[in-house]
Amino acid sequence: MEDRYEKVDIGWSDAIMMLPPSQVFLLAVGKESPNIISIGMFGVFSFLPLTVGIGIKTGRHSYKLIEETPDFTLNVPGKELLEAVKICGEKSGKDMAKFDETGLTPVPGKRTKSPKIRECLINIECKKKEKMRIGDHEWFLAEVVHADIVTKYDKKDTILYWGGEYWSLGEVIESTVNY
Repeated sequence: MEDRYEKVDIGWSDAIMMLPPSQVFLLAVGKESPNIISIGMFGVFSFLPLTVGIGIKTGRHSYKLIEETPDFTLNVPGKELLEAVKICGEKSGKDMAKFDETGLTPVPGKRTKSPKIRECLINIECKKKEKMRIGDHEWFLAEVVHADIVTKYDKKDTILYWGGEYWSLGEVIESTVNY
């Protein structure tokens, strides 16, 4: 009988690339000429106060905008926005107006100057608190100051990404949540 838990050595980066995909966000930043960037490097750093972090390469056009702006919004796209997610991740905002190019609608934040994205399932408004350089990414930590969600939200409608592959969520295998 084959041992399911038999291991072989692999490279460190190969091990990381074997991790399951995670949530994709469309980060919107800026008031006068807002830009959108697809973000996959995301983490929750604290619950009190609710603090999230996003990692971004310093050479990106959006990096400069995030540096200059006190806030940003994290917007959770549904599967129907996959093409917009790809455009926002593959094209630079210095070469195009991404809201115009994707047909997405900027709407004013309730507690941020940066806009939310109307067509997204969840909008999370964040105020920057600190940043740190780790390797080839700058991590911005931000406090969540407001959030809203569509009334008929289903996690299965969101987009996950890792290593060049877009995924959707599968089945729940167990839940400890009682709504």
